[in-house]
Amino acid sequence: MSVLWLVMILVVLLLVVTVVEIAVGPLGIAITKILPDAIAYFRGTTSVDAVVMGAVRLPRVVVAAFVGVGLASAGVALQAVFRNPMADPGVIGVSSGGSLGAVLVIAMGLSGLSIWVVPLAAFTTGLITVFVIYALATYRGYTSIYALLLSGVAIGSLAGAVVDLLLSLEPLQTMQQALFWLMGGLDGSTWSSAGIVAGFSTLGLLFFMMEAPTLDLLSLGDEQAISVGVHVEAHKRLVLVFSALVVGSCISVSGAIGFVGLIVPHVMRLLIGPSHRFLLLTSALGGAILLIFSDILARTVLMPSEINIGIVTSVLGVPFFLMLLRHQQKTSRLR
Repeated sequence: MSVLWLVMILVVLLLVVTVVEIAVGPLGIAITKILPDAIAYFRGTTSVDAVVMGAVRLPRVVVAAFVGVGLASAGVALQAVFRNPMADPGVIGVSSGGSLGAVLVIAMGLSGLSIWVVPLAAFTTGLITVFVIYALATYRGYTSIYALLLSGVAIGSLAGAVVDLLLSLEPLQTMQQALFWLMGGLDGSTWSSAGIVAGFSTLGLLFFMMEAPTLDLLSLGDEQAISVGVHVEAHKRLVLVFSALVVGSCISVSGAIGFVGLIVPHVMRLLIGPSHRFLLLTSALGGAILLIFSDILARTVLMPSEINIGIVTSVLGVPFFLMLLRHQQKTSRLR
């Protein structure tokens, strides 16, 4: 498929799901009223429709879109570094590590000090996690898929055990807050949280786009990259740092949401090929679409009740992950 056509289709789909996300809910908003209500809110109008539009629906859709952008673009970058299409922030344990840092500051009562406390904690522990997993899965320059998965499961389990310990020692109110956050949800999205995730996801995407030629070489193997003068380890470390930064910012506002960085890059790679310059752009758009669509399902399937978006992405992602793992096993046997 032509990249231009795919981008145009994705942009149209993004506009459609954005409008649906804003319009549906316990208080339905007519499509023709979306723009007038948004303008009214920013002009200071306090009508119910204007407040719901400007203070609830708009920041929520912005957060959903940029969390999708961040997780999908980080997934593309990690897959290039690990040379494996199954390297996803959630699958390899990065999300678990970031969640540990976020839950730690929530349990310590520090999350209210600043809007930057949770993102900083998630980034720090996510960065430590990704370097530990990378070191465990790599031997003599080769990163094994099974070592990657096992390392991710092991580190993720360890992080989960520490989280469980923290929750068991905390008061009920703190435990409920942390548990709801861990399940992944966009409830309580604000313009502040939208600003955080939009800023870091955009920064990460721009960096990954600049690194696209290097990512192309890394995905072919370290030897190919070294042969043309690329400082492989330095570039890998930079990509890992920015991936942890992006994933940490996403986790801090949405909780742990899995499989976005696995599903979207794989689908886009099938449609347009492995060139990272185009893969990053289309995956960013696809990630935004998937997260907004998942949030629509989370809000409407059991309306007026609402389920966590992390449950929806897991239901969509687990079968896809198992199918991809099966495909990898068949490919390995053929080799």
